[in-house]
Amino acid sequence: MVLSGGGNIIGFIGAGKAGCSLAYYFRSKGIGVSGFYSRHAPEEYFEFFDSARGVILKRDIIFRTVTDTAIEEVWNGLNKTALENKIVCHCSGSLTSDIFVGADKDMVCSVHPMLAFNSRRVPLERISRTFFTLEGGKTAVKEISRILDKCENKYRTIDAADKVKYHAAACFASNFAVAVSAEAFSLLEECGFGADEAREALSPLIMGNACNICKNGIKCALTGPVSRGDDITEKKHLSALSGRRKEIYKLLSMILARESGHDELGEDLE
Repeated sequence: MVLSGGGNIIGFIGAGKAGCSLAYYFRSKGIGVSGFYSRHAPEEYFEFFDSARGVILKRDIIFRTVTDTAIEEVWNGLNKTALENKIVCHCSGSLTSDIFVGADKDMVCSVHPMLAFNSRRVPLERISRTFFTLEGGKTAVKEISRILDKCENKYRTIDAADKVKYHAAACFASNFAVAVSAEAFSLLEECGFGADEAREALSPLIMGNACNICKNGIKCALTGPVSRGDDITEKKHLSALSGRRKEIYKLLSMILARESGHDELGEDLE
């Protein structure tokens, strides 16, 4: 299979946030996108097919951009004969290409963009800086790699056995960062801050740390009492916290102690 710049080569099953955003992005990079089959009508500018078979015919690559729980169900409902000699992908971070039971293993893969899709029109510039992770058959990975090379996105291939741990890493960096921020907001609100005021007060701190981590790495981003070996302040913090918050503080402080070389603080927290 040789990909052409403007041909209709990619079809999408599922017109959610990831599917629509990727379709706009690929088309902006000169990759042919035919359209969608979905329970919900996609954004304008793309053809809408009334059946999965319609989107599969005459397409070389099929992206299944449905929820993780629906990937297997949708796959089981497809006519496998129509998929012969076609590459089939999904965009789940945790699932592997093995979910395509009965498929030619060389022609299936998982294609995960390390990005939170919060709308059907994620800015193209943001997707252009997104790192992709591929897993699956040799032919499928090769062709998706060619698309990403054309788009100038960075990517790497991982083993199926590492997929869940990989996805956990994404959760630590994304979902858990949100959870930690939620606790910080709540603590400020308990100090008398309004919800909007707490967000406004903490936003420069959150964004500054994120930028510092991404630009300079973990070591250069370390600040605060644990990174200084300040056990007095650390104990004051612990005395002001209770329950779940106290346990979270201890666990995170142990990681900071390890990263900053203050193992003696980590030992006190165990």
